[in-house]
Amino acid sequence: MDRHPPLRLRRPPRPLWVWVLMFAPVVILVVWLLIWLIDFSGSGDRTPRGLKIESPLISDASIDIGGLSEEDVTAVVVDLAERFQQTPVEIATPSQAITVTAADTGLAVDVEGTVATIMELDSGTGNPIGWTASFFESSRSELLFTLSANASQVARLEADLHRAPVNPHIVLENGIFQVAPGVPGEVAELSPALPQLLESAIRGDDPLRVEAEVRLIPPELGEEEMLQTVDWINQRTDQGILVTVEEVTKRVQPAQLRAWLTLHSENDLWSYGVDQQRIQEDLAELFVEVATVASEPILTIQDDVPVLVSEVPAYICCEMSAAQEVLAALETPQPAVELELRESDEMNDQSWLEERGIVELTGRFTTYYTPGQPRVSNIHLIADMLQGAVVYPGETFSVNEYVGERTEEKGFVSAGVIYAGVYDEDVGGGISQFITTLFTATFNAGMEFPEYQAHSIDIARYREGVDATISWPKPDFKFRNPNPYAVLLWPTVTSGSVTVSVYSTAYAEVEWTNRYDSPRRHCTLRTTERSRTYSDGTVLRDSVTALYQPREGINCQGVCTSSVLPMDADGDGEVEFDDEGLPVACIAPGDCTGTHAPADVNEDDRADICTIAPPEEEADPGDDVLPGEEGEPGEAVPPEDVPDDAPPQDPEAQLGQSQALDPEQPAGQGV
Repeated sequence: MDRHPPLRLRRPPRPLWVWVLMFAPVVILVVWLLIWLIDFSGSGDRTPRGLKIESPLISDASIDIGGLSEEDVTAVVVDLAERFQQTPVEIATPSQAITVTAADTGLAVDVEGTVATIMELDSGTGNPIGWTASFFESSRSELLFTLSANASQVARLEADLHRAPVNPHIVLENGIFQVAPGVPGEVAELSPALPQLLESAIRGDDPLRVEAEVRLIPPELGEEEMLQTVDWINQRTDQGILVTVEEVTKRVQPAQLRAWLTLHSENDLWSYGVDQQRIQEDLAELFVEVATVASEPILTIQDDVPVLVSEVPAYICCEMSAAQEVLAALETPQPAVELELRESDEMNDQSWLEERGIVELTGRFTTYYTPGQPRVSNIHLIADMLQGAVVYPGETFSVNEYVGERTEEKGFVSAGVIYAGVYDEDVGGGISQFITTLFTATFNAGMEFPEYQAHSIDIARYREGVDATISWPKPDFKFRNPNPYAVLLWPTVTSGSVTVSVYSTAYAEVEWTNRYDSPRRHCTLRTTERSRTYSDGTVLRDSVTALYQPREGINCQGVCTSSVLPMDADGDGEVEFDDEGLPVACIAPGDCTGTHAPADVNEDDRADICTIAPPEEEADPGDDVLPGEEGEPGEAVPPEDVPDDAPPQDPEAQLGQSQALDPEQPAGQGV
């Protein structure tokens, strides 16, 4: 049998990547060690990697100083030290606290010590493991501080903390003299407390604070004598004092009297005096109603320019000796003085008008009447009363408040009036013509109207529905001055006309822009619009209204008003109506006489019509006569039964200022 030698199998060669895997760790280890060795050998005089310097006392003081040389670290620490000098430091005593800076106290950063500490830090990179860890970890170093306040610094701080003692003193509280207790002074002893400041800085307190001990200094004066003085002066003034000026007597109450006194001490002896200026000011205010002030000088108008024709001094309370007289009166059992007015240093001249802006004509209107009528006397009288009235910026002028009730004692006479939409006669009749003239003039001058009431009957002499009436106490006529300048009213009269002129400073241009009528059942609502244009281009628009009844005695419902009766001419018990559905006639109950008499057709216990009296009855003209409505002579009461949708007579006007002259009104006569 043949034998063959055994077969030997050969292993194939290993791939290159296998060799790489086998020797890569060795290579990496060698490279790692070489890099460590190179880096470590070059970092002997530098700060450790990842080192930061921080301080809670300095804002944004977290700076990376890893790998810096000593010179670079020193520059960083010096910068932080300079910033630290302005750090606030609070120094407190039991009663107060002051705030200074670290530099004021001698507290500073120890630059040399901080740098040395940083440079001596062990980096931990003396072995490869520590060196590798430094790439992933960071370390921190803080500032070191030193305190080196010198004697002058300490003295200045102690001076700031020093409080002088406050002696007890007399005060006026709630109108009574009282003794305010003294307060001990304080001397701070700061040197023993300053080391606390260094400890506070090391801890990183915010804020840095130190508490200093103090030594108390008692007040120099005691309270006993002052208490006796207070009791004495309070008793002497507990009655106040009676003051009489121009036959007007008032009692100055104890609290106000004590406010006039000044207390003095000399050689432990107390006395009192008076505050002359305070007395003069208080008396001038207390007796303002008896003083004559220089705010209303005598004026006239020359060529439509207001002119002050005489300088009027002011007489005010009181004479310059008032203080000494009050002082002397306090020595009497029942203190009382009689004082005189004194002439003020203020004198009015032409500048009085200029300061108030009363320099030119800004509004005017004229209405006309038949000379010689009784009503003309009333118009002249009220025009004279209002001549020279001044309305200041923002003020509201009321005719009723300024003139008062119109009576015979004031010189008003009986003349034509309108009551409840019916012509009548009473004392003071006709002054509504003046009110309407005033209304139109002030409307042209840009005034505003918080309260007014139009006549109930359309009167031809009044322009475009801008008319107003007045009564006592209501309705009143009021206008408001919205301008930054005062307004002067200057009414004038002739035998046949009344004119109201308004003087101020032109502030806006006034234009009548539209007028239209709107039906309100049987009445007519007349609206007059205006615009006020200002220098800055602003335009304000508003309007006034008047509600007119169809004719005398007939209201908006188309029936006779409550003060008159509808006429039944033929005696059939029914009212006669015209083509417009209105009663043919309305008659006052007192005029329903002769062949006619008031009759209660509806059997409601009141007269309903004026009709032919039944043959078997004799009508008493006095029976069932309705009383006339009470009203101010010459004024109109609003028409009855005004529809709910009728606008008010005093519409809200936009605020603004304006001045302009009104177009001339043609002459005409009216009722």
